[in-house]
Amino acid sequence: MTEPLIWVLIGERTGDNNQALALAEALGLPFEVKRLDYNALQSLSVWLPPTAITLTKAARAGLEGPWPDLVIAIGRRSVPVARWIKRQSGGRTRLVRIGHPRIDPTLFDVVITTRQYPVPPGANVVLLPVAMSRHLEPPEPSAAEEKWLDAVPTPRTLLAIGGATKYWTLPTQRIEQTVAEHEPGRSLIIVTSRRTDPALVECLRGIVAARPEFRLVDGPSPRFAVLMAAADEIFVTGDSVSMLSEAVLTGKPVALIPIEQDDKGRRALGPEPRETGPDARRRDLRRFWNYLIEQGMVGTIDSGPKRAATIPNPNCIAAEAVRLLL
Repeated sequence: MTEPLIWVLIGERTGDNNQALALAEALGLPFEVKRLDYNALQSLSVWLPPTAITLTKAARAGLEGPWPDLVIAIGRRSVPVARWIKRQSGGRTRLVRIGHPRIDPTLFDVVITTRQYPVPPGANVVLLPVAMSRHLEPPEPSAAEEKWLDAVPTPRTLLAIGGATKYWTLPTQRIEQTVAEHEPGRSLIIVTSRRTDPALVECLRGIVAARPEFRLVDGPSPRFAVLMAAADEIFVTGDSVSMLSEAVLTGKPVALIPIEQDDKGRRALGPEPRETGPDARRRDLRRFWNYLIEQGMVGTIDSGPKRAATIPNPNCIAAEAVRLLL
């Protein structure tokens, strides 16, 4: 039997891309990666019908027949594009949506989501315990990474710091205090992201310079997956569902560092997550945090890290749902 033609639509966000690729890889079938670059019309994506007008000319040129049997897409901007591909195929293409579709979920064949998104239950909706990850099996460290790790004594704590996101901001003073008060004699590896405030990075750099057992990684190497595998415990700021999920899936003790609502977040989300009413339609990270804590998958910065019990493999759950389409 001929293998299905599968397209994976990726964009500029590494965390999103990794989830889409994790699902494609879990299917165990060949697939093609289609990079979507957008023009100024991208801001209208949520309200547009099936169309490719939001893409740059080069990105549109990369989308042509033969049209795929299956499209895996993530990110709000890809919504009208994925639906346009299905229209071009005469309705034959099956659409798999990861995350929050922001429109009627029944317009997709399968919606794969996690708890921070207000996706209503449905026959085509798959709710995962945590986000999918490409790092269920950690990569082998390179020679340079091995050398770097050899210079960092055990036990090692990994601190993964993200940055401000919609409705949320990092408590920079709390993070600085946590680093400064880290247990003497225990190595601390700090990883930042592209969203981390440069002023916070510089402050951390100054703290690290005075502590020989501390390391600051603000570049591509050592890789995050390698550092997670080498850590004895992992602390993660709550802004990144992807990083939190990857940390939990390592089976290591994990602690959540809470982040704070900004002014817009306080107005839009309120003091507690809402399950009903118009405000319940908004993405609220607290739904995901509360689930992780209630299920005993993570501790907090105050209670200390906690090792998760065995949890179902999210990649396998999602892949099984997609196989039913094929």
